[in-house]
Amino acid sequence: MKQQSPSIPDGAPAHRRAAEIWLLLEEIILSGGFARLSVGELAERLSCSKRTLYELAPSKNELVLKVIAEFFARIRREAAGAVAASDDPADQIFVYLQAGVRAAQRLSQTTIVDINGWEPARRIWQEHIRLRVDGLCELIERGIKLGVFRRINPKLVAELAFASISRLREPDFYLSTNIPASEAFQEYYRMLLSSLLDESAAHLRHAAAPRRRGRRSTV
Repeated sequence: MKQQSPSIPDGAPAHRRAAEIWLLLEEIILSGGFARLSVGELAERLSCSKRTLYELAPSKNELVLKVIAEFFARIRREAAGAVAASDDPADQIFVYLQAGVRAAQRLSQTTIVDINGWEPARRIWQEHIRLRVDGLCELIERGIKLGVFRRINPKLVAELAFASISRLREPDFYLSTNIPASEAFQEYYRMLLSSLLDESAAHLRHAAAPRRRGRRSTV
């Protein structure tokens, strides 16, 4: 399904063109990074004028920050929607985390390095992770109350999750492991879910497995 920036309304051709530019800009930044890009190069690759870009944001930095902020906000919206569509705590955890896994597939190593190396962008990512961990903590608490998850400290799990995800953001992690970011996030989330499930609720794990395999193939 075609994604759109919520800050650009549908309707007039100018608005539709602006929305298209935002989407193309997001693809350029996520797939190839942004540190070395100039407004002139962006305008050329987007087949638009520099003036058009300056109408969207006053500088390249502001453009980049808007794209990054919207990218992470969309992950949270999609995760919330997926959770609301399920009543199974184990499945809710999976779809909540899977929103991040799918998004990680779009982040190149260059983009990770650029975000990590620029404080304003890094703060956006850190705030995103904090919000995601808070949401994970709430889901764990619900699963414990329903007897699906082990009786474990949700805050502890959330803090460990934050530390683990922060490590997965660091470029040198991928130099030492030689695996792509999407695979690293996928394996981490799988281990987390496995550790949460109560042994007495193992049937939920087996019952949900076929659905999870199908969802992993969804981009």
